[in-house]
Amino acid sequence: MKIFLKKIALSSLIFFSLAAGAAEGGLSREMSPSEFLVTVPGKIDSYDRASVIDMAFGELTERLTAGQFAGTISLDKDSQEQYVESVDSTDGGIAVQFDKTKILKFFQDRQIGVYLGTPPDVLLWILWQDQDGTQHVLADGDSNGFITSLKARSSFYGQSVFLPMMDSDDISAVTPDTFSKHHYEDIAAASGRYGTKYLVIGSLDGGSLHWELYEISNMAVPLYQSSISGQPFDMGKMMSHDMVYHFAKGHTEKVHGIRGASAPASSRVGLIGAAVGKNKVYVVIAGRMSYSEMLKVERSLRKVSGITKLSLYQSQADQNVYEILYNGDYRELSSGIKRIPGIKQLDESQPYNYVYDYVFVTEAEEAAKARAEAQAVSISASEGVSSNSEKKENAGNTGDKNDAVAQEQPSAEDKKEIQPQPELKPQQEKMQAIPITDPDSIIDTSNEKL
Repeated sequence: MKIFLKKIALSSLIFFSLAAGAAEGGLSREMSPSEFLVTVPGKIDSYDRASVIDMAFGELTERLTAGQFAGTISLDKDSQEQYVESVDSTDGGIAVQFDKTKILKFFQDRQIGVYLGTPPDVLLWILWQDQDGTQHVLADGDSNGFITSLKARSSFYGQSVFLPMMDSDDISAVTPDTFSKHHYEDIAAASGRYGTKYLVIGSLDGGSLHWELYEISNMAVPLYQSSISGQPFDMGKMMSHDMVYHFAKGHTEKVHGIRGASAPASSRVGLIGAAVGKNKVYVVIAGRMSYSEMLKVERSLRKVSGITKLSLYQSQADQNVYEILYNGDYRELSSGIKRIPGIKQLDESQPYNYVYDYVFVTEAEEAAKARAEAQAVSISASEGVSSNSEKKENAGNTGDKNDAVAQEQPSAEDKKEIQPQPELKPQQEKMQAIPITDPDSIIDTSNEKL
């Protein structure tokens, strides 16, 4: 199995408690040990054992959580061996068999949901533009970096994606004009013979991809849409992740009921929102964020001076908890976090808890604001020139002083200063961070349906 290493955007999960059956961990079905077997590429003597386990755990986490937590949580190097049953060399690479019960206990301790479903098949209608400007609809059998990575990663998640045959029937029904004129009902009609419930309509032009996911029975509004920029290979991986994320969202199952040793003290939930030893903190950022906002917040956090490692430790509804390793003084680190647009410290008495209550300003909005400010300066300058001209004209008058005194005086209304207007800000929901200082303070959402 080929491994694709990437950083997955952080996002909050909403956990639904499903009826507990006889399966281990209170899950709706029994998980097979084979679901905890991961094969990473390479030869066993090419890496140290700890690195192999770390890579394999990243892949396992991505598969079990439908891409939600890969790259953001890891096993402590000092204790990772307890989660592993075997590490063996195979023809396909290095096979790592994880202990099912211990991995589920690890997820249970961190309240991480497991996705046990199978993402549905999706038919892909992608308009491809070549470097010479020629456009054509990608067909079954076409191969490029984007399609290769999309299919490979979708298969990793257990999802099947496929392209239309683009035979005479498809060609007569769907052309490049069908995309540009948004005749999506024609695409839905042409999709009928493929027997799938969902389809993607997208356009790929060089390093830019825009795609929309639809349910064929309702083409009025997309279920999900996204615009991605980058290399075709990377865009294929990200599109696969986003599709699986959409189908898995709200359908993960919370592991519970597994008895055994708790997680190491340094990783316990009760230490969220606190310092742990020297140069290690658990930081809480509360507030509802869109997917794109989460991406921006994560990128901004990684740029804060002093942070040497950032990982998502726990995610609950409207609340993310990050484990941060850093150099220097925490006060300097905190100042850097608070400089991120939208991030505020909730209370000085809670130095590790922050709240996000900001709508990111787009480049277009920034440009509009700059134009408005420039226009205001221009108007002010024009009024100043006009005033000076009037003064010169009045000074040049040779009439009688009494006539000058008799000149009409400005009205009280004219003398009123123009009061600056308050800056308009987008309406937004104010969120309150929920500081967590002990295990008993965690709100159990296992029986809530949001």
